[in-house]
Amino acid sequence: MKTADITHKIETLRTAKAYGRIKLTPQTIETIRRNEVPKGNLIEATKLTGIYGAKKTGDILPFCHPIPIDFVKVDLKVNPDSVEVFSEVRGIARTGYEMEALTAVSTALLNIYDMCKALDKDMVIEEIKLIDKSGGKSDWADNLEGVRAEVVCSDEELKAMVEGFLRELGASVGDNPKITVRLGSSEDIRKLKGIERVISVYDFRRHTTRVKDDIRVGITETGRLVVELPEDKERIEFFFNSFGRLLRGLL
Repeated sequence: MKTADITHKIETLRTAKAYGRIKLTPQTIETIRRNEVPKGNLIEATKLTGIYGAKKTGDILPFCHPIPIDFVKVDLKVNPDSVEVFSEVRGIARTGYEMEALTAVSTALLNIYDMCKALDKDMVIEEIKLIDKSGGKSDWADNLEGVRAEVVCSDEELKAMVEGFLRELGASVGDNPKITVRLGSSEDIRKLKGIERVISVYDFRRHTTRVKDDIRVGITETGRLVVELPEDKERIEFFFNSFGRLLRGLL
């Protein structure tokens, strides 16, 4: 058993929202509205429990990565025969906050059950679901379908490796390319400094001793995108796994 390897992913602002509902008798609902639940203020206690649950997700679920949580909100809606719970979790991380949002709702609903179990023997937790997520690669990544690319490299093994990554992204390899990937050579290009800086930051985090081995990205006068990579399998994998799906947006 193992967790998913997310070391190649990019840290981005991510958000997740979840929803849940618990059925209660009208009498129990009325007790909640009057703030007469024996254990205390159910609404405020449930909000606090949901926030606490979101923060403890990595401790509860062994395959869920502990990630920094920058914002949690839990809201309740009291209906005539149910209580609905809404959660929102945000942060900057390599993976999303779906499980944190779902755990917030789940623990909030369990808190309602715990606080009301002496009052209501017919409670049913009916529904827990994710209702929205954003910030992952599905929001900003794209494939290279319909884009022609070429690989310039004297090492046939490395060349085949890069061509494989390009085909996985949907590109075709051939003449009249819009993208050129060069290994171990240089070309006169107008550097795209923004993307180069981002790549450098993430590359430095992985290998602090490879600052001198720049990954260069730029545009030629004819509008062709050029990526220059070191002749190194690990660096090639790093670039395409982390930034390959950004290439189309640079064209």
